[in-house]
This record gives sequence, structure tokens and C-alpha cells, in this order.
Amino acid sequence: MFTASEFRRIARDKLRGHWGRSVLVTFIVSLICGISSIYNLAKNMGHMDFDMLFAGNYNDFFAGFAAADTGTSLFGSLIALVLSIVVLLFSGALEMGLNKYYIDLVAENRQGEVSVIFSRFDIFFKALGLNLFMALFIWLWTLLFIVPGIIAGYRYCLAPYLMAENPNLGIREAVNMSKELMAGHKWRLFCLNLSFIGWAILSALTCGIGDLWLSPYIYAANAAFYVDRTGRNIPMAREPNPDPAV
Repeated sequence: MFTASEFRRIARDKLRGHWGRSVLVTFIVSLICGISSIYNLAKNMGHMDFDMLFAGNYNDFFAGFAAADTGTSLFGSLIALVLSIVVLLFSGALEMGLNKYYIDLVAENRQGEVSVIFSRFDIFFKALGLNLFMALFIWLWTLLFIVPGIIAGYRYCLAPYLMAENPNLGIREAVNMSKELMAGHKWRLFCLNLSFIGWAILSALTCGIGDLWLSPYIYAANAAFYVDRTGRNIPMAREPNPDPAV
């Protein structure tokens, strides 16, 4: 049974020689899923009066910013709403496409094309339904207390991987399979995710730039966990490297 450090080692092994494309596909998905937030940030930045800021008139600057923010045009609000709806509709399918990329990388030593992240758009309604189903039940468990909600999140977390690899699976079927695969293994995945905390701190010190490399590392390690839980051997092509992350 692999430990957290061994899953990280597998992730590094699979990513070596494939970092460039892995960073690219992960960045594209993150960019698309965050497009509504980026739009809102750009819109708010457009309201700022930097002449006031650099002149030292901070009270006038913040008052003007607040007034501009509350006076946002209806057109701008509609654009933000449309972008949010588009992201909601397609983020599940994009995430499944990204999962498929990393499953192929880990299980088959195969680097997919960038287009693989769009390969699950044909089931985007099902992907959306799965995300909503998971979110609803995680929220219901969270009403009891935060810990049951976290446990529920880990219980259902393999469902998107299962559907990414098997698009014909139904929503309840994928969720039930995830519950079976995660029985007795939720703590292992929690420890794996926690083991990246050192890297996350270092990434924060780079103002998030380090996430360009950290995110593929985490995705590859989680894909390795999924492949292992589905009972497949993970071929190792290279000698292990030491990992300074705790």
C-alpha cells in the first residue's frame, strides 16, 4: 500500500519530461474556471483612480472606488452573470477532461494532447449533475458539523475520476463506486493532500506563481491514488528522487 511520499514519487516520475504540457493544460483549465473572477477583478481595477492613489489622497481614492463599485453598469453585471453561468455549466466537464489527462499520464505513461481537457464536453450535463449532487450532499453533511462534511468530500472525491474514465457511468453509480473505493482509505488521501502543505507555503511566497508547477504535481499524485485504488499497477520508469516536502 503506497504512502504519501510514494505517491509524490510516482507523480514526479510521471511528470518528468512532461512538465511543460502538464503545466499548460492545468493552467488553461484554471484560467477558464476562473474567468468570471478575472473579469470582476479587471472591471474593478478599471474603476480605480491611480492618480488619487499616488497623490496620497487615500480617502478620496477609496470613496471613489466604493462609489464606482456600487454604480456598476447593468451591462457589466450581466456579463459577469453570463460568465459565471458558463463556468458553472462547463467546469465539471473541464475538470473531468483534466482528470483524464492525468489518469492517462499515470496509468499508461501517455501524455495526452491539450485537447483532452475538452474531451468530456459531450457529457457536460452529466458532469454538472455529478458536481451538483456531490455539493448538495457534502453541504447536508456539513450542516451536522464541519468534520462530517470533510469526510463526505473524501468519500465522493473519486466519482469525477471514475466518470472521466468511464463516461457511460451514471451519477449515482459513480458516487457509489467512489464510496466503495474510499472505504478505509479516506485518511490516506487526506495525508497525501496534507503532505503538500510545505509546497503550498512556498508557492504562496511566490504570489501564487509556484502554483503553475504545484497544481500538476498534486493532480498527478491524486491520479496515482485513484489508479492505485482501482487495482491497477503503476509502472515506474525511473529511479525515485528525494522529495523535500513534508
